[in-house]
Amino acid sequence: MLKLEAWMDIKDLHRQGHSIRTIAELTGLARNTVRRVLREQVPHPVRQRGRRSRLDSFKPYLERRSTECALSAVRLLEEIRGMGYTGGIDVVRRFIHSLDPHARARAKMIVRFETPPGEQAQADWASCGHELDESGRHRAVYAFVMVLSYSRMLYVEFTHSMCLPELIRCHQRAFEFFGGWPRTILYDNMKQVRLSQSEWNPLFLDFLSHHGITPRTHRVRRPRTKGKVERDGALSQRQPPEWAHVRRYERPAGARAALARPHGQHPRPRDDRTQTL
Repeated sequence: MLKLEAWMDIKDLHRQGHSIRTIAELTGLARNTVRRVLREQVPHPVRQRGRRSRLDSFKPYLERRSTECALSAVRLLEEIRGMGYTGGIDVVRRFIHSLDPHARARAKMIVRFETPPGEQAQADWASCGHELDESGRHRAVYAFVMVLSYSRMLYVEFTHSMCLPELIRCHQRAFEFFGGWPRTILYDNMKQVRLSQSEWNPLFLDFLSHHGITPRTHRVRRPRTKGKVERDGALSQRQPPEWAHVRRYERPAGARAALARPHGQHPRPRDDRTQTL
């Protein structure tokens, strides 16, 4: 079938007074093709050949999974590879993007979850680049961030290591700063906390058990479950202090209440500790 541009060229050449033979020579088309086009009042739509894609048999599954969980194309590719898919990721990406964007947005919606005072804190690490130490070496800088979920009271400490002993020391100093600790703490799936999905780090679990704290971790690939500390971790990355002079955010005595930041759910800060020191 002729493309629309070729069909219009034939009509235009005929209006200019060229003969069928001349039009055929100018366009490289057969004379019968030129005659047929001149008889047509409107162009016939081009019929696309139906090509079968390797993805066709997996499209219903991808549509259902994408709508339910809003998974990325990389994750979905892993799933259908196990089902026998042999194509590439670009085809999967194009298909996912062609789906209803509103359905994917609804799947990503989060129900806001608030906790009562003293119930929960959220903790995480944030990478803050590098600094030059006294010997001129570049050393990585990390921020330990803990926020009390009810009052949003925040503790940040900058370190050169994320090892388990340092993590425990950061917790101890945070508890000292808060003047207590909550019933539960929500973490990322970091190796210092969980060795695998079915196994906790026994040393860290022993430390929390000593304080009567129940650890919890968010679902894999679902960091927005602990959105309070994720936001504060991002802030510490965007506004790094002078590393040589700051190790912890120190506050003057009596300033603890000022760190319980007002927010839409609880405009009046209240005590957010279960156990006090």
